Amino acid sequence: MPPPEGTYQGPYMGLLLDIGGVVHRTSMHLAGRLAESEPRLRPVLERIGGLGTDQDVLWQRMLARQVSERDYWAQRAAEFGAAVGETWGTQDMMHRLYDLPEQDWLCAETVDLMNDTKAAGLRLGALTNDLAAFHGPGWVERQEHLKLFDIIVDASLTGVLKPDPSAFASGAEALGLPVGQIVFLDDMPWNVEGARQAGLTAVRVPWDDAGPAIDIARNLLGLDPH
Repeated sequence: MPPPEGTYQGPYMGLLLDIGGVVHRTSMHLAGRLAESEPRLRPVLERIGGLGTDQDVLWQRMLARQVSERDYWAQRAAEFGAAVGETWGTQDMMHRLYDLPEQDWLCAETVDLMNDTKAAGLRLGALTNDLAAFHGPGWVERQEHLKLFDIIVDASLTGVLKPDPSAFASGAEALGLPVGQIVFLDDMPWNVEGARQAGLTAVRVPWDDAGPAIDIARNLLGLDPH
């Protein structure tokens, strides 16, 4: 179906987004907030040097692809749970981290981009590795902002993780667009590279400042800057 009359009809007709680090702030930004209310976590963060920092040896190993992202979070969850005298899996830790007020973890500028993409008559989708696995289906169903997506392709359910080329092909197919018409945003460098190799126009979202990447996406999609 063609887009409504008056909408942008340039080469890019859809936006595909990673969730963690793009729509939701990453757990490494939220751990410090959680430690404010749960002081027993502070020694763990001090020992690690903060989640996802240059001092976080396990994170650096993950970036070097020596351990998986899922293994990274599973180990940190176990350490956090032990600090409070509980047994935590990744989902337990995520429930605690994302129990903070929504404004602390939802990236407002990304949600603005999502709304403007929809208003322009463009397709909007999510391509995520761990949404249901990390948060649980019930939590996902309760999030109103996730209902903005036309489609969500979640490797928790498909079993095909980025940067597998099949993951990007599945995302494009679900979005109903050829890969050359899709702008893709992700925070992990190997997913960005994998998307580019698959034919998407991919932009990396830095963990500390999403603004420039969102501005690039807006420009590519023909949306007004904010």
